[in-house]
Amino acid sequence: MKYVVFLDILGFKERLKALSQGDAERFIGDFSTTIYNLWERNNDFNQHLKGYIVSDSLIINTKSVSLESLEILLSAVEQICRAEFSENSILLRGAIAKGEFDKLEAKELKSLGKGLIVGQAYVDAYLLEGTVKTLGIVLSKNVYEDILTLNAPSKYAIMEEVVNTEKHYVFRYLSIDYLLDSKHLERFVRLAETAKWLPHYYNALYFSLKNEDGKKSVQVFENIVKIINGNEPSEHWRSLNQFIKNCFNDDVVSDCQTRFLTFLRGNIVNGK
Repeated sequence: MKYVVFLDILGFKERLKALSQGDAERFIGDFSTTIYNLWERNNDFNQHLKGYIVSDSLIINTKSVSLESLEILLSAVEQICRAEFSENSILLRGAIAKGEFDKLEAKELKSLGKGLIVGQAYVDAYLLEGTVKTLGIVLSKNVYEDILTLNAPSKYAIMEEVVNTEKHYVFRYLSIDYLLDSKHLERFVRLAETAKWLPHYYNALYFSLKNEDGKKSVQVFENIVKIINGNEPSEHWRSLNQFIKNCFNDDVVSDCQTRFLTFLRGNIVNGK
């Protein structure tokens, strides 16, 4: 039994279309180097975890199902996701599951390096990854229950959430305080604009704001609008229209839409 994480780059295929072969190689190289550097600097990662990079995906497994290894895994996921965002403007999404897992080496041909990743935990993590359109990490129920025994949900911004009548457990690595840093929020907005404001971005904002009061929501939405408008609002109306319109996509959490409507209503009433 092991804990297994599956992470992949949001919008990777679309990003590749805009890159030359050389730029694509550098992009993947930067993605891999950031992970490698974090691994090299942290002895706990080497002691308790194993990792595999496959194209735009990262698979991490613990060497046991001890609570110590689970806490180290959560720390690794948070550090990797934030480092990829701040260093490479890469946003990751993924899932964590618990169960059987192994990597089998196959060496029939000397010139062919092969490895088979097998186990229900990997399959569960892979399938969980797409169940919630967000930038957070979706957790299986048994992983969430183990995290509760660590008393870690608040430390790692982990919450229980109902999306489309189904209960999910989400580890949000982009906390609201982290996003309110002007450099982080601008990078987030630029990536969202490039991706044409997919539902993932709104849901990531919502999960960050869920336990905050309405003032924080207003502050975040105001800052986003300022970034979109820049110094020439009349030149960026299409981008602002897209931001407003896409918030009401069916895949955006309804409570996020409610908060956004509150922000819009406040601006209309105050004549802004």
